[in-house]
Amino acid sequence: MGRALVALLMATSTRLAQGLVGEGAVSVARARRVAPLCAVAPPVQVAAADDPLFKLANEFIYEKSGFYSPYAADAFADDFVFRGPVIGPLNKADFLSTMDTFKVYKAFPDISPNAFGFAVDPAEPRRVWFFVRNTGTNTGPFGLGYGLEAPPSGSAVIGVPEAFSVTFDETERVKLLTVGYVADRFQGNTGGVGAAFGLLRVAGIPLPGGFLYRAVVALSNRLPGATAKTCSKREEVPAWWLEQSEARGPDGYNL
Repeated sequence: MGRALVALLMATSTRLAQGLVGEGAVSVARARRVAPLCAVAPPVQVAAADDPLFKLANEFIYEKSGFYSPYAADAFADDFVFRGPVIGPLNKADFLSTMDTFKVYKAFPDISPNAFGFAVDPAEPRRVWFFVRNTGTNTGPFGLGYGLEAPPSGSAVIGVPEAFSVTFDETERVKLLTVGYVADRFQGNTGGVGAAFGLLRVAGIPLPGGFLYRAVVALSNRLPGATAKTCSKREEVPAWWLEQSEARGPDGYNL
C-alpha cells in the first residue's frame, strides 16, 4: 500500500512538471511570435558639424548668456524663458536681473563651460542640446543681491557634466534656455551639484535646504527691490511656457 502511494505521487508530480514545461514552451513560442528576438538599430542621427544652429548656440553660451560673460540683451527673445531643475521659470527681465546680481563671470574671471556634444533635437528642430563641464577659479567677489558680496575664496571648480539646451525662435533669438541637469553627479568637486549652485558651493557660500530653502526663496521673490529671483510671478511668465508646464521651482516645491 505504501509503495503504491509513493508510485502514484511520483507519477502525478512527473505529469505536472511536464505540463508546466510544456506550458512554458508554449509561452515562449507565443512571445517569439509577438516580438522579434532582437531589434535592428536605426541609422545614427548626426547633424553636420557646420550646422548654423551649433554656431549660434556656442556663441550664445560663451559670449552672450550673462553667465560666462556679460549678456547681450538682444540675443534673448521677448518671450524668453529660463528653466533649470531648481530655478525657474524666469522671464527675460528677471533672468537678466539675476545675472546682473550674481555676475558669475566676475566671481570666476576664467570660467569656461567647456561645451561639447552639440546635437539638434530631432523632435524640436530649433533646439540644440549639449553638455558643459564648468572650470574656473573664484578670484572675484560673488554678488548676492542688495549690494552684498561674498569675498573670493581662491577655490577652483571642476564641474559635473551638465545637460544644457538652447531653443531659437525664427529670428534666431533665444526663446528657451535650460541648464543644470546633471548627467554624472560623481564627477568634479561640486558635490554633484550643477549650474550656479555648484559654483556657490565651491566658493564656500552656504545654501539653505528643505523648508528653510522654501521660506528664503518665497521671501526673496516677494521683497521689493529684489534683483535675483528663483522664479517669476506666474502672470509674468510667457503664456507659451504655461501651456507646457505650471511647475515652479524644484520638484515638490511649486513655489
